[in-house]
Amino acid sequence: MLEIRSASDAVTVDAPAKVNLTLRVLGVRDDGYHELESVVAAVGLFDRLELQPSRELSLWCEGVDVPAGDDNLVMKAARLLKQATGAASGAAMRLEKRIPAGRGFGGGSSDAAAALAGLNVLWGCGLGPRELADLGARVGSDVPLFFGSPVCIMRGRGERIAPVAGQAAWWAALGWPSYGLPTVDVYKAYDRLPHTPGTMPGATEILAWLDGPAGEAAPLLVNDLERAARSVRANGISVRTVFEKAGAPAVGMTGSGSAYFALADTEAEAERLAAAARAAGIETAVAPMLRTGKSQKESRP
Repeated sequence: MLEIRSASDAVTVDAPAKVNLTLRVLGVRDDGYHELESVVAAVGLFDRLELQPSRELSLWCEGVDVPAGDDNLVMKAARLLKQATGAASGAAMRLEKRIPAGRGFGGGSSDAAAALAGLNVLWGCGLGPRELADLGARVGSDVPLFFGSPVCIMRGRGERIAPVAGQAAWWAALGWPSYGLPTVDVYKAYDRLPHTPGTMPGATEILAWLDGPAGEAAPLLVNDLERAARSVRANGISVRTVFEKAGAPAVGMTGSGSAYFALADTEAEAERLAAAARAAGIETAVAPMLRTGKSQKESRP
């Protein structure tokens, strides 16, 4: 799902956002992480990472305000690849951010995957997708999924990825408030909430509906973290309510929030839903679900 273009003196990687069509929390692991099962789909909202040869490793960020130092996952990924392969070169990296940070779209993880993939080409490391994904798991839980298919099943703490042959046919109106939600706070809130066994759909039931009408997917867009996310910012704007009042046939929360997505059968319908959200003061983008072997159409704000 990463789109890589190389020239004689530079490599450019387009790094997509993701949405969690479903996210089920199955328990707490011995290592303290939560055991997850999630169906994840890549969408056509992209960050862009440009890499050029240099003596040193450096990163410049433009767009969304994110740190450009060693705490950035791009820099962590670059240093890990350099250490793992013994590459003697550096790289000057410029990251153009369009994916909002801290909203559940996985932008930081996608950027880290882009760094691994782009530097693998720039430095001639010769690593395959599986090797890059294994390195990515050491950078962050979501990084490996960006080396897989546009739709995949994510398990464990996020590092176990299974590709899905089916491809989602929908468009998505993406909406997010002005604030993000720290993932650790959402999981702490989840652990404090009471949980009772029920008959909620399993994470993979949505796979049979990927090519069907958006409305038929509505009852399957289950995210076990949504109630916890709402409790972390109880006085925040309800993006879900805005989309539903606009007539969205299917709405879900991605990741640990604070962003939501409204599925639509057509680009025009997604544009209408996004316009309604913007009128309510919500930042938006319209994006197609990415599909293997198709030219990818980038989102519009």
